Amino acid sequence: MISYLHAMKKICYTLAICCLLFALEACRTNASEPAFDVTTDEFILSSDYVIQAIAAEPLLDAPMAISFDPKGRIWAVELPGYMRDLDGSDELEPDGRIVVLTDTNQDGVMDKRKVVMDGLVAPRTLLHTYNGLLYSNGTSLYWADLDGTSVKSSVLVDSLYVVGGNIEHQPNNLFYNIDNWIYSANLRARYRYQNGEWLREATSFRGQWGISSDLDGRLYYNNNSLAIATDYSMPNQFIQNPYQQLKYSYSQSIATNNRIYAYQATAVNRGYSEGVLDEAEKIKNYTSACSPLIYTGDLLGEDFYNNAFVCAPEANLIKRYRIEENAGEKVAKAVYENTEFLVSKEETFRPINLYNAPDGSLYILDLRKGIIQHRAYMTSYLREKIIERGLDTIQNGGRIYRVATKANETIQMPALAGRSQSDLVKLLASEAAYERKFAQQQLVFQQATDAKVAIEAIVLQSDNPYAQLHALWTLEGLGVLDKDFWQKVSAKATAPVVHETLIRFSAFFPEQEAEQLAYFEKIRALNKPQINGQLAVRLGQMQSLKAKALLLNLAQQYGNNPILCEAIISGIAGKEAAFLSEIQPLEGVDSLQNFLQVVLANKAAAELKAPQLPTAFFKDDRTAGFDLYSVHCAACHAWDGKGKDNLAPPLLNSDYVAGSKERLILLTLHGLKGPVTVNGKRYEMNAMMPGIKNNPDLSDKDIADILTFLRNSFSLVGFSGMKVTEEEVAALRESTKDREDLFTEEELNALLELN
Repeated sequence: MISYLHAMKKICYTLAICCLLFALEACRTNASEPAFDVTTDEFILSSDYVIQAIAAEPLLDAPMAISFDPKGRIWAVELPGYMRDLDGSDELEPDGRIVVLTDTNQDGVMDKRKVVMDGLVAPRTLLHTYNGLLYSNGTSLYWADLDGTSVKSSVLVDSLYVVGGNIEHQPNNLFYNIDNWIYSANLRARYRYQNGEWLREATSFRGQWGISSDLDGRLYYNNNSLAIATDYSMPNQFIQNPYQQLKYSYSQSIATNNRIYAYQATAVNRGYSEGVLDEAEKIKNYTSACSPLIYTGDLLGEDFYNNAFVCAPEANLIKRYRIEENAGEKVAKAVYENTEFLVSKEETFRPINLYNAPDGSLYILDLRKGIIQHRAYMTSYLREKIIERGLDTIQNGGRIYRVATKANETIQMPALAGRSQSDLVKLLASEAAYERKFAQQQLVFQQATDAKVAIEAIVLQSDNPYAQLHALWTLEGLGVLDKDFWQKVSAKATAPVVHETLIRFSAFFPEQEAEQLAYFEKIRALNKPQINGQLAVRLGQMQSLKAKALLLNLAQQYGNNPILCEAIISGIAGKEAAFLSEIQPLEGVDSLQNFLQVVLANKAAAELKAPQLPTAFFKDDRTAGFDLYSVHCAACHAWDGKGKDNLAPPLLNSDYVAGSKERLILLTLHGLKGPVTVNGKRYEMNAMMPGIKNNPDLSDKDIADILTFLRNSFSLVGFSGMKVTEEEVAALRESTKDREDLFTEEELNALLELN
């Protein structure tokens, strides 16, 4: 009967929510333009620039990502179920949506909303590409064939797009790179549409939230406390040896510092820890860095070109870095001292994604939400700060902003829809990076092989190396790159980035090795880092003695350069032992020898180190612990850990939680009876806490995950050293396996004193 009533209650709740959502959508379909004025003093921004509201609530509700289509419409994925309250309730309810926003009066501001899909489970990303829509739903990735703004059909691209974790630590931000592959942050897979089907391939794991690339196609990403990281090669070039684990050429932090300058004190998850806040209680360094964007537009001024922007939603700001390069290694230097590019005075400003817009401006996606920390990682300290500030009441918001110079305040999106193939070819040579990338995608998707000669002409005649680059990758995507054309281009190329690409493409024509080696000798003399890295990979793949001699020359010059060492080892996969013997007489190759010995040891032990596609689902310990706590513990100890009168004592800030791990494990395994003293206060409970050691549904790992969650979420002590492991639980289970009774507090403390 109770189960029946519970089920009916859930059905009624769901129906009520659906009715409410339907009513809201009906009201929002033709919602007006943003009603608020962003020229007020909310934002601190140089007077040279303007920030404009492009869309806002009620047109948007908890937007997680956006994507532009050729008509200038904005597609958005909405996740209203993310932290709808402090307890993270019902986060898997199917109330996610994909909407499309339209500017009906051509003033650049969105004023119409249409729901394209609803009933999605925890969607977090989308990409309008190939005239369709790539999007996530639950654990899977789909592609929808579109007819305008309506879905004709959807196909499954990857059933394991999400393999675990919570939304903060799940794949996001689908990104089409110049190499015709689509990448995500927080994922070991990449995707490509080819010959009418979707391909899936392993790639390196990159970042936490947000991903972008520079004009060369190198990817940039970050994690919550690290502003910017990058790779020193195009994706997948240095991972071709299955027994090598990259350490130096991949995921290198390039920001000179992670210091940020907030306007006000904000609610920070571990603000109680030493060094997190300054004397004014403002956050000092990133704790939620996300969406690093390499800006390639032209509406912020020449000085901004190729700069990096990084969001700090916990501090309500966006930081700007200038990217510099020295001997092939990049560094990101903060542009401003004691301030930032853009700072909000509102704690509800939550910039979570940045975009290069079609018109060359910078677009900002503002989640506009009070709670942004997932419940599994939220500390009791943060919970109290959220309540104190009333942030738990801030829901159903979401905004999109545009930033440009005052001279470019008028919004004029380029007309990209309906372009002919000849127009698209011309766009490959556009000065605008967005247009070059758009043209490449369209030509590849349309398989415009008839345009081959015109595309080749751009490679041979353009004086813009990035026009050449996009044209080359378009030919690659069309599958029409031939050896005769490769020879023509290699004879005329001058830009290092073009040489790098030609070296890579030479692998398509192994029968042309003699001609290629003559070209390699010529460009080796340029001694450019990006050329040397790609040469190291390609020469290792070749078989001739001349190729080996060139590679040995590289090894002798750069045998102690860890980046070049990893490039060499990537190329010589399968030939490591022979190459090691060949470099032993050389001087200056100590690092390379050491690297090779590690790879050979991995090979002997059959330990694969290169990225592998995910094959199974998992949950990180704190997310798993939160879910298990919700099922097995919250009924007595409450969602907030404050306990319930006469039923269970508090866990929040309890010395039982933050203190001895052994005591916490033992009482969890065997239970506790009688009075208990928590933080000096004695509790007389009418109920006993049962032990869970005999619960067949809870493994030692499950128990460890629950306790790890408790020590993270309900303790004011820093998390370092607070983790409980499966091995610790198993050891104490074994050492007390003969115990049948529940502990009393006195027995438990006495046992610990004996040990």
